[in-house]
Amino acid sequence: MRIPENGERPAAASPAENLPAFGERRVTFPSWSSLPENGMGRSAVLVPLFRSEGAFLILFLRRSPHLTRHGGEICFPGGMRDDSDESPLMTALRETEEETGIPPAAVKPLLLLPSELTVVSSVEVFPVLGIVSGIDPEKDLVLPPSEIAAACTADMAAFPERPRRKEFLIDGHVRSYPEYDLPDGSVVWGVTARILEKVLAFRKKGEEEWRK
Repeated sequence: MRIPENGERPAAASPAENLPAFGERRVTFPSWSSLPENGMGRSAVLVPLFRSEGAFLILFLRRSPHLTRHGGEICFPGGMRDDSDESPLMTALRETEEETGIPPAAVKPLLLLPSELTVVSSVEVFPVLGIVSGIDPEKDLVLPPSEIAAACTADMAAFPERPRRKEFLIDGHVRSYPEYDLPDGSVVWGVTARILEKVLAFRKKGEEEWRK
C-alpha cells in the first residue's frame, strides 16, 4: 500500500450513487445527548466498506505496537468521543479521517449498529456502517505511523458463516467471542470481531430479504 508523501490527503469525493440494495439502507443517526449514559467512556468506529467488482471489501487497521492500550491489535478506524462531536457518526468520521485520510464527504453512512462494551478499557463502542467511494484503500490511505501500523482489506463474502469461538471467564460468567482470519494472516478478535459478526449478520439478513 502506498502512503502519500508529505502528508498529502486524497481529494474529497461525493458519496457513492446508484449503490446496490445493501447500500440503500439508511437510518437517522442519534446525537450523543440522546443516548443513555452508563458511566463508561464512549467511542465510535466506522466499519468502512468499499465496492470492488460487485463485492464489498471491509477495511481493517492494525494499531501501532508502541501504543500503551490495545497496541498491535486489529481494529476499525475510530476513537473516543470529543466534546465537539454531536453524534457517534461525527466521532466515527472525524477519527476515520485522522487515522486513514478518508474525508467525511467520501463516506455514505448506512446505519448505527448496537454498541459493544470493551472489557479491558471499560469503553462503550458505537459502530457506524458506511460505504466509502472515490478512495482506493490500497493506494490512497494516509496512515499516521504513531497510531496506525498498517491497513488491509478483506472481501465480506469470504468470512465464514460460523467463525471460530473462544470462551473466557469474565466476572464469574463464561463469555463466548468470535475470531476471524484476515488475508494477511492477522486475527480479528475482541470487540472488533463482535462488531464484524454483527455486520456479517446484517448482510445475510439483507440478502435474504432481497430474495423474497
